[in-house]
Amino acid sequence: MELPGTFTGILIAVFAVLPGLPGEKLYSFFVGSNWREDRWSRTLRLLAFSLFGLAGYALVAALVGAPLPQYISPTAFEQLAPNQLGAFAAAFLGHVCGATFFGLLAGVGTRVLARLSSRSAYSIAWDHFINSCVKGHWVTVGLTNGDVYAGYIETAESSVAAAERDVVLREPALYDQRLMRYRSLPYQSLFLLASTIASVAVIFDAATDKRMTRIGESPFAEGGNDGIGED
Repeated sequence: MELPGTFTGILIAVFAVLPGLPGEKLYSFFVGSNWREDRWSRTLRLLAFSLFGLAGYALVAALVGAPLPQYISPTAFEQLAPNQLGAFAAAFLGHVCGATFFGLLAGVGTRVLARLSSRSAYSIAWDHFINSCVKGHWVTVGLTNGDVYAGYIETAESSVAAAERDVVLREPALYDQRLMRYRSLPYQSLFLLASTIASVAVIFDAATDKRMTRIGESPFAEGGNDGIGED
């Protein structure tokens, strides 16, 4: 089966990058993604996962006698016969599995290194906040119109620009300024548009959280200047 040279080049590029996609998705699941990242950086990461997956699968295939990824050769597409499609598909699936494994390895490794170095694995503060701080906690959401809601964050847009960080609040309660307390609303979930949100705060849970300071007390030593410099 003879294919045009340009089409063959496109197929090689697709088979070089496409297997890295599941690995990239799995990596992003563990560490999020930076919405400011340029397209070339992400493409290079896709290619890296694909190449590592290809090398890993080729090594395993050579040891166990599985079909080798012949499609990396330009002549493979030109000489492809119908009876070779099964071996071709098996090799490609092994390539994808290898790339997925390395994506998982990179994601887990990044999380472990971040924990050991006491740093966040996420490149965006909002992603760290949503994925590491709010789980299992009540939150309060202050709106630009002065309203304040309390509830659980059911879902929130992550790895996006600030203007797109919409939030769905479960079991919302509205703060009543007159009664000076929160009043549960008859809604199960409340959608809050990013443009209406001024702030989001996580409420302290004594059963699971550890603090360096006690609530209501000054974080500075008694008799100090509370961290404010004197002229």
